[in-house]
Amino acid sequence: MEKKMSRKKKYYKNLVYNDPKYGSYIVSKFINYIMKNGKKNLSQNIVYYSLNFLSLKFNKNPIFLLTKILKNIQPIFEIKKKKIGGASYQIPYKINLKRSLMFSMKWIITYSRKRNENGFKNKFLGELIDSYLNNSNSIKKKEEIHKISDQNKAYSNFKI
Repeated sequence: MEKKMSRKKKYYKNLVYNDPKYGSYIVSKFINYIMKNGKKNLSQNIVYYSLNFLSLKFNKNPIFLLTKILKNIQPIFEIKKKKIGGASYQIPYKINLKRSLMFSMKWIITYSRKRNENGFKNKFLGELIDSYLNNSNSIKKKEEIHKISDQNKAYSNFKI
């Protein structure tokens, strides 16, 4: 009996290397999420400036501060819509650590772009400070998703 070969192309994930200054995977992911049009140096300057300012303001290790900020924002549930019998339901389900990290980083970046300060450096820094103090828009987004998932707990047995 012959072995059947898959015709699909194999997918290899791109490796994300630790950043040069702090040696952290999370910081390098943040830099890559902020980066636009391949301007990595600019996004590195923004992240390093913000982390340096945070460490000076709160007198703590910048990596510790960043992980605490991300833990404050990380969602436990995600909501997906599914159409069942003509009605669409919002179905909550648990997500893994990498996906929740991605959501928290993206929320910080999107809500920092919507802020009213001058320049992205100040907007990003303001969002990080507010997230550390538990009153940012990204934390409100997380709480909103958790509230919706609590309301729709009855639909959690549906598969997506």
